[in-house]
Amino acid sequence: MKKYNIGWGLTNACNMNCKFCYSKETRDSSKNLGVDDWIKFIDENHQLIESINYGTGENAICNDFFTFLDHVRSNYPDIKQSLTTNGYLYESISKDDEKMDIYKRAIDEVDVSLDFANKEKHNSFRGQPSAYTWAINMLKQLKKDLKLSTIVFVGFEETMQKENIDGLFKIAKENNAILRLNIYRPVSENMEINRKFTLSYNTLMNTLNYIGTNYKIIGLSDILLGNLLTNQENIVENTGVDSIRILPDGNICPSTYLIKDEYKNKYNILQPNVLEKIKFETFENAPIPSDCNNCSLKDKCRGGVYDRRILWHGTLEERDPYCPLENNDTIEKTKYKVLKKDRISVHDGYLPTMFFKN
Repeated sequence: MKKYNIGWGLTNACNMNCKFCYSKETRDSSKNLGVDDWIKFIDENHQLIESINYGTGENAICNDFFTFLDHVRSNYPDIKQSLTTNGYLYESISKDDEKMDIYKRAIDEVDVSLDFANKEKHNSFRGQPSAYTWAINMLKQLKKDLKLSTIVFVGFEETMQKENIDGLFKIAKENNAILRLNIYRPVSENMEINRKFTLSYNTLMNTLNYIGTNYKIIGLSDILLGNLLTNQENIVENTGVDSIRILPDGNICPSTYLIKDEYKNKYNILQPNVLEKIKFETFENAPIPSDCNNCSLKDKCRGGVYDRRILWHGTLEERDPYCPLENNDTIEKTKYKVLKKDRISVHDGYLPTMFFKN
């Protein structure tokens, strides 16, 4: 039986004003469903769900989020639950014993957003004067509770500089956390923002080489970069296949980043037993670009990450924009040894993402 790894934004509400936000335009123009709708969906579809990561808005703002966490854990304990938070989860649970109890029982993993190791830079970037403090307090709480924790940062030119990378690894070490990288995607309607935050090929490769040399790459669930730079086997592209995204209005998309109308108007959690019906054929039968025909990685990489190919080129017929051959480079790269046996995180295999540790 096929089971889905789901990313789910229960609420559009957010207490930050991030300069790069990939979901702001969609959140601003859509509504939220309610806890009764969430529960009905999970009751009907639980057998087809492997894991849920709650993201998009700041779910910890919403009291019903904790009610739903408790419902899922009490009734379907085999479903792994994790949360991506800007750190505000700490503010919620530290002041409410019932929420603290639900957090301890129901959340298996917490992903804390922290883009800059420098407090002032992070607060400014997130548009929230408490952003850094919330993130650090959350990481300390996770360390105290012995919970699996990751620090997730968005990869663009400024965050990928050596000083910031070293600083993030220092914070991760202090808090027994894994460091996770998501490359910025140009999803904004504002082209100036896209140009500002889109990461260059050279910076990406230089930074990954720096990390591989000075720290440990523990997993690249990115079908291009994983096959290019590591000895990992069987890296697959799950976008729209067994990895999906649920928006706060209930619409189901194939990816965190593919959330425009063309991807979200077919399936909704309000439809009965909807997970039995989902089929994103574009991704289940994705073509290998003809430009890949003479590449030695063709059968492994298969053209690269789906959402990047669509967001950069508008089609899956083109190669990943970070393919070395797209950038007049060679595919002969240093291969970093990865001792990966099990699924590292709820995000491993759900998103094309990268995991590192000290």
